[in-house]
Amino acid sequence: MKQSGPRDLAELDRLKRSASNSLWMSHQDPPSQGARQFLTNNWIPWFTHYFGVMFHERHPFKRYRTGNGIFKIPDTVTVGLAADWGTGTGPAYKVAKWLKYREPAVTIHMGDVYFSGTSQEYQDWFLGDEDWPRGSQYTFAMNANHEMYSGGEGYFETALGALKQEASYFCLENSYWRILGLDSGYYSGILPLIEKFWLSRIRLHDDIMQWLASVVFPDRADQRPVIVLTHHQLFSAFDTGYSTLGKNLAPYLDRVLLWFWGHEHRFAGYGPVSVNGLPTIRARCIGHGGMPVELPDQPPSAGKVRETNLVFYDDRSDPESTETLGKPIGYCGFAALRFDGPVLTIQYVDQNNTLLLTESWDRSAGAPVGHADAGTEPLHVVHPNGLNGLVLRGG
Repeated sequence: MKQSGPRDLAELDRLKRSASNSLWMSHQDPPSQGARQFLTNNWIPWFTHYFGVMFHERHPFKRYRTGNGIFKIPDTVTVGLAADWGTGTGPAYKVAKWLKYREPAVTIHMGDVYFSGTSQEYQDWFLGDEDWPRGSQYTFAMNANHEMYSGGEGYFETALGALKQEASYFCLENSYWRILGLDSGYYSGILPLIEKFWLSRIRLHDDIMQWLASVVFPDRADQRPVIVLTHHQLFSAFDTGYSTLGKNLAPYLDRVLLWFWGHEHRFAGYGPVSVNGLPTIRARCIGHGGMPVELPDQPPSAGKVRETNLVFYDDRSDPESTETLGKPIGYCGFAALRFDGPVLTIQYVDQNNTLLLTESWDRSAGAPVGHADAGTEPLHVVHPNGLNGLVLRGG
């Protein structure tokens, strides 16, 4: 039977991206018992259950059979992005409300349906009429680590079928721009926490690599700027990064204008930076779609700021969530991309429809030229001109 939201924030906050807790919460019956209590009273069923789930098979990877993964969108169009949204929390539903309000032609969820991306959890918290907002033209769901905690069965069998989505990777394009959605989650999650110790495990599937070379990027003369979407981050001023993703995309990074990712439950922006000898990229972390947002105990170190060219992050505390959990919790939010011919305008908005930042790019004269304008609420700005040519104005 389908559950109704919102979920308890405390229940989600206890996870802190814990694979073992996610598996526990997805599969125990009856639900909501403490692990210690259940283990003490029922250790044999717990042992059988936990290891039966942990050592599961990874769902076979899906490839395009009826198309090539390139989807045309109008030159004038709105695309909505959010990551780590599939939680069923009150803030997540607020995000969905304001994203839907913008009437996007395309919506893209950048991964993580909690706790473990099971078919039932997709039915409960993602696929319902009042859940993830549908785009009028396309709706895409991306794969991530929480989907793979259950082997990806809920994602590949239930979610993709419901959304009429053939594979976990795609390219949207119009006359001026391209959006590239890539599956960084497929090799995560089979053994809980293994990606914490084996970072290079997080990579793109060989089929995606072949598709990039033969379908997406065969024409070097195609100068349309590319916006890359992955669930996992290449680098971070707050957490670890997954450098293999950069190696996978290295041949194409000279054409990438922006790289959006989630995974970390925060909103942060980075100026142009080269990491590990890769071509320069600009990154935006928007993993604040629905999970209780982790506010850093202290600012990132000066070394990390320099290494990643961190420009801003949102360290505001949401009074309602903070009161509920008894500790500082940040705001959830999303990004709305408005394409208008050669001009791209990105609005970064929180769960209360507060505009935090507007980023604009214009490629009318050739190479994109950009600027950013502060919104109505202050972000924590590390250095206002750190975006290098994308000056943070106002505020």
